[in-house]
Amino acid sequence: MIVPVDIISVQVNQNNSLFVTTGIDYDSDGAIVGSEITAQYTLVPGDDLTGQPTEVVNIANALWTPAVVEAYKAANPVPVPTPEVVPPLIEQAAPVLVAPVETVTDAPAA
Repeated sequence: MIVPVDIISVQVNQNNSLFVTTGIDYDSDGAIVGSEITAQYTLVPGDDLTGQPTEVVNIANALWTPAVVEAYKAANPVPVPTPEVVPPLIEQAAPVLVAPVETVTDAPAA
């Protein structure tokens, strides 16, 4: 009988972020007969840990001291969006004056 077993892997990166991989191993009588990755994502110091697996929360709480969170924020400030100036799609052409048809006369025949 094949039994699915939830797995989790947490890698601590140099900047104290966590690279999390969750998946399922399929076990048949003690032998893994298949694996499946269900999610991969990165958490950075100060991220909300609501809904994270217990293993991730435990590692983050041990690693992310207030000093680590402040150092991460100082090294990775949130950029302030600046308004983008969009040039017009076409240049404005000089106005063209068109005389009404009744004011245009044919040139005299030579």
